Amino acid sequence: MSERRQAAERAGRSAETLCAWWLMLRGWRILARRSRHAVGELDIVAVRRGVIAFIEVKARRDVAAAAESIGARQQERIARAAAAFLQRQPHLATHDQRFDVMLVAPWRLPVHIPNAWHILG
Repeated sequence: MSERRQAAERAGRSAETLCAWWLMLRGWRILARRSRHAVGELDIVAVRRGVIAFIEVKARRDVAAAAESIGARQQERIARAAAAFLQRQPHLATHDQRFDVMLVAPWRLPVHIPNAWHILG
């Protein structure tokens, strides 16, 4: 792995850790981090008050660049990974489900966007 790729990996892990702490301070319970499935990966899975959130974390040079980095294909991949996660955790299937995004930029607090997109089924 190149040095640049390793630095990006470290930055991504740091952003996910920051977001997990941010969520916990707001009453969320973290169920999983970097949950890998054959169809994709979930950065953070958290639950609070009967809602399970599948949270994609994006770290970029600024919040706008982070927001622009999530495309339709990635949303579909995250939705498939969420379905795979719920298959392994059937007791969570009764929770309301949503897809959130957390945007991270240097020297800024994370921006949490609840219900960032919907998957129509």
